[in-house]
This record gives sequence, C-alpha cells and structure tokens, in this order.
Amino acid sequence: MNSGLFKENLEAVAGHCVITAEVADVVRKIIVDLRAERIAVSDAPGLAEFGVIPEAGELFDFEVGITNAQAAIAETGTLVLDSSCERNRLVSVVPPVHIAIVAASRIYATLAEVLAMLQSGAQLSPAITFITGPSRTADIELTLTIGVHGPQELYVIIDESS
Repeated sequence: MNSGLFKENLEAVAGHCVITAEVADVVRKIIVDLRAERIAVSDAPGLAEFGVIPEAGELFDFEVGITNAQAAIAETGTLVLDSSCERNRLVSVVPPVHIAIVAASRIYATLAEVLAMLQSGAQLSPAITFITGPSRTADIELTLTIGVHGPQELYVIIDESS
C-alpha cells in the first residue's frame, strides 16, 4: 500500500516512479532512454555496475546521479537520504537527473514514522536530505523554475525484491 501511495504523490510533483523487482533492468532502460553517457553513482553497495564514483569536483560533468534512498515517505512522495550510509548528497543534487532506488520495505506512511526510525538509531546522522520531486523554486513574482537547486528530473525505483 505504501508503495502505491508514494508513487502517486511523487508523480503529483512531476517525479517519475517505477515499482519493480528488476531494478537493474529499469536503471539501464532509464539510462538508455535519456541517452546518458556519464553516470555518477554513490559509494553504496550494488551501484558500481551503473557508473563511476566521482570526486566532488567532477560531478558537474555527469548527466545522471544514482543513489540509494534509506527511506521514503508515502504521504508526500519524499525520499530520505542519510549521509552516514553513503556519500550521496552531491550525487543526488548536482547532475541534472537523479535516479534513486528505495526498498519497498523502507517506505513509511508518514514523516513522524521516519523521524521515529531515524531517532531509534544509536547515533543521528550529521546530514539527512529530504527530496520531494525535481528541484523547484519561484521568484517573488511566483515564476516557477525547475532544476536551480538540484536535478531537473527525478526517477525513483521502488525495489519490491527487498
């Protein structure tokens, strides 16, 4: 149930979402469809096959960044990235396209549930990033601009196999 609600709410804010047990196939298809050649991945297990782990200064040369998300919030379509789990903050915000992979079992119904989960750990992470859809901002005249403070496109792959 949480996966479907998460997908619905992410797509309501212009994100893309796929629910699958074949994560690698979906990632490859997205990369092919985007015609991306320079793929940055965070240093999390299972991502190395899709790209390279770049130095921070190199990230501006990459078209796509791929990370894991440590949790997600169904009621808002929000990803939760914990910096203590992998070096993912820059990979998730610098390239113009972000692909995030989250386990279906890590999708919580509410923000309160995620905060309780985060606080239950031995030590709270020094940086937790909440991402809801592609980056967007508006000026004083309410002119909406996409991709100023982060990626212009967000793809989330919900892994049903874990």
